Amino acid sequence: MTSGLRKKFLNWKVLAGILLSAAGLYIGFRKFDGAAFMASLRQTNLWLFLLAMALMVFTVFLRAWRWKYLIMPLKKIPMKHLFASEMICYFGNNVFPLRFGELLRCYALNQSTGLSSVSIFGTVVVERIIDVITFFVIMLITIFVFPGLPEMIRHGGIIAVFIILLVGILVYILEMKKTTIRKFVNQWTNKSKHGMKILDIFNRFRQGLTTLRKTPHLGMIALQSATIWSICIFINWIVGVSLDTQFSLYEVLLIFFVTSAIISVPSAPGYVGTYHAGAIGILVFLGVELSKAQAIAVILHAVGFISLTSIGLLYFLRYSVRANGSEFEKG
Repeated sequence: MTSGLRKKFLNWKVLAGILLSAAGLYIGFRKFDGAAFMASLRQTNLWLFLLAMALMVFTVFLRAWRWKYLIMPLKKIPMKHLFASEMICYFGNNVFPLRFGELLRCYALNQSTGLSSVSIFGTVVVERIIDVITFFVIMLITIFVFPGLPEMIRHGGIIAVFIILLVGILVYILEMKKTTIRKFVNQWTNKSKHGMKILDIFNRFRQGLTTLRKTPHLGMIALQSATIWSICIFINWIVGVSLDTQFSLYEVLLIFFVTSAIISVPSAPGYVGTYHAGAIGILVFLGVELSKAQAIAVILHAVGFISLTSIGLLYFLRYSVRANGSEFEKG
């Protein structure tokens, strides 16, 4: 690891994330009965566990397919490159701090296709916005169907409405004022020593951000997004069944909301600790015995961590993506 990367990874944000992960592990496992935990863990149905992992990998394929439509206005890219870059992203997020996988996949796709990594990053931002909106739409539907949800979920629904409206307003402003914004950026960059370079980066990033408006596949993107999240919810149910615990739709949705929200909390790579604390907390809230809740949380985390990290590592090695200062090269 170069000195530049060492400084990037060994800073207060990384240390704070590690401390939060440690706190999460302590909260989730401070009361730990090893014998009862292992007894619960041994109940795991291996075939259902493997099915859950296969479905998790399938969601990444769907993400790559959706990404293909998002990036198509910039360049037509074969699915194999998009899927590989997505897998490298998950490997990076599970191994490196600070969501480094998002940058890894941009550089990996840049090296395999020649498309500007800044433009690619613009499509990644759009993709994450779509995920957030889809998540909140599912939350709003759930609140309507199950009005007796816990207060924190109902508050989340209010926040969801606010965020969706805010995103809509921002998109409207950017669209209506794009000429003014471009003029402001041009004036600002003209005063900067590296003005042309900054302007080029801004234009490339803007190209990535505007792909959603340019694509004719909005309906397919919405369907893909809904399918991705629906499968993620189904995976939670499968893991419960694999440990002889049958969750209702209401319960599996609560688990989904909490575990999905908790991964946004800064933590060590792979959401270790924070994920477990959130999953164990909601499972105990739903009446699951503590040792069983701990086992389910470990299996839930392992489903994504093992499958995506191992396959991502293979693609990482295959593409020979290596850190070199601020860039990544394909061998």
